[in-house]
Amino acid sequence: MVESRQLSANISSVCHRLRWHLLFVFALYLVSFAVGYVAIAASHPFAISLRTSVLEMITRDAPFTTVTNILKARNLLAAIAFTFLVNLSSGAFFSTTFLGVVPLLGVGGISLITVYRGMSIGVMYYAVLTQSPAAFALGAGTLILELGGYVFSGAAGIALSLATIFPKQYGSQSRWGAFKRTWRDVTTLYIIVVVLLLAGAIWEMTGLFLLSE
Repeated sequence: MVESRQLSANISSVCHRLRWHLLFVFALYLVSFAVGYVAIAASHPFAISLRTSVLEMITRDAPFTTVTNILKARNLLAAIAFTFLVNLSSGAFFSTTFLGVVPLLGVGGISLITVYRGMSIGVMYYAVLTQSPAAFALGAGTLILELGGYVFSGAAGIALSLATIFPKQYGSQSRWGAFKRTWRDVTTLYIIVVVLLLAGAIWEMTGLFLLSE
């Protein structure tokens, strides 16, 4: 019980320290998603082109084809595990957080990936959210959980990228000290990332599994 309270207090403290990072990444996702959603609703040529390229990638490339085949084999647990691991590794850590090891420029890379991802999801989810109540529930739940995880992983990467540039803002007089402290904050934030992405994988794959019956 005491350890649980300490962990909760530590997570709350880190989230408070990095609140502006979290708000920045959240705002990027919100705005870029809205732009993609509205653009595809208006049949804008750019949005249509983006949707076409994303659809081609989903139907042709791994890991999308892999999880589709797993679901066709009716192996729900494997689909959940595979989706979670892909989202945690390539979706969260390598595409956002790990870029933070590059001082300052990592912020730009993370921001670009966030905007592209948000717009791509916006153009794809217009059809999902307007299809049926069941599809809306599946899509909205997946958005909240998985994008929530990516907000935290992106904020972690931005903090890493800025820590060595502005060490005093991250609680240290030295760049290396700020970097190490921020890495500890990253491990704390990743507790939330893991929980959200695991819940998202369970929600998404279970929903797709049931809808495909």
